[in-house]
Amino acid sequence: MHIRISRDEFYGGVGPIQAVVETKRSLPILSHLLLEASANHFSIFGTDLDVGVRKRLDAQVLKEGSIALSARKLYEIIRELPAASIEFTADADLTATITCGTTEFRMKGLPRDDFPSMREPKAAAIVLDRRLFRDMIRRTLFAVSSDQTRYTLNGVLFKVTQKDARMVATDGHRLAITTHDGDLVKDSGPVEAIIPRKAAAEALKLLKEEPGEVEIEIGENHLLLSSDQTLIDARLIEGQFPNYEQVIPTTATKQVTVSRDALLAGLRRTSTIIGERTTPTTVELKRGQLLLSCINLDLGEARERLDVEYEHEDMTIGFNARYILDFLSVVEAEQVTMHLQDPLSPALFRAKDDKRYTCVIMPMRI
Repeated sequence: MHIRISRDEFYGGVGPIQAVVETKRSLPILSHLLLEASANHFSIFGTDLDVGVRKRLDAQVLKEGSIALSARKLYEIIRELPAASIEFTADADLTATITCGTTEFRMKGLPRDDFPSMREPKAAAIVLDRRLFRDMIRRTLFAVSSDQTRYTLNGVLFKVTQKDARMVATDGHRLAITTHDGDLVKDSGPVEAIIPRKAAAEALKLLKEEPGEVEIEIGENHLLLSSDQTLIDARLIEGQFPNYEQVIPTTATKQVTVSRDALLAGLRRTSTIIGERTTPTTVELKRGQLLLSCINLDLGEARERLDVEYEHEDMTIGFNARYILDFLSVVEAEQVTMHLQDPLSPALFRAKDDKRYTCVIMPMRI
């Protein structure tokens, strides 16, 4: 095997993929990256058996071949090399030589046969705008549960019908749902899958935030995402996602409209007084005003008053401030709305005049 490739191109491929690899697996091969050079392309592949990523890079292939090298060490080596051309060779004894300017490294590798195989994409049933797909993940990923006993909540529900595409995530305390209207499955029936947290997070990092498309293929227990020269292969979560629609409030008639930046800054400031224990942030509503307050019995108290649009009776409700901050961090609108019913009922958060993205947050007792 012999290729010639720029250091920046090599580093841009190795860096994101080595983050997928599990270094503590019992199988030594899973701590490696598979490098393959053929007549048409040079590719890097890494997997932890749950998520696999393959990226094809621009390189001059002088001799075909393959070798598996330690992901961490290869990344550390390439990271320290100067921005110049790299000569990479691998001999029949599975020794790789990396030469860049006056620097040379030699690494022992493992054979291609020991490495797990990766699925190849067929005809993708769904094609989405890449930035839209990334945005849907970004708006829901924060609400995924980390409770291993509630396995089906450890991922994002991805559902596509003839009418729309939607993603939903919940941890039992909050729910995030984003919807995009459009006929996206012309040649097949509805598609539904639970994408694991890690796979969704890696897709968010690996898919470029540039104009383009992502081709999505969902099999019986796996998901393939293909975009440009990147292929992501993920094992899906098996099971039934809970009926999320029944927790979306329909009778929350009290509406509060507030500046997104003002609420974000106010919550950040008042939250600084909170200790390690999760204590509620109190939201006290009066006509035209919202008072945020946090109490830490060991340290003291923080208060902040905001001007809002609110024309209902006085009301006081408690929230986990972090949940609201997570919602505000992915919203780009100038104003957001809170739809409330009473201090013990779920509250609905949205960007003003946008029903395509909704976050439902359960209140805390105060």
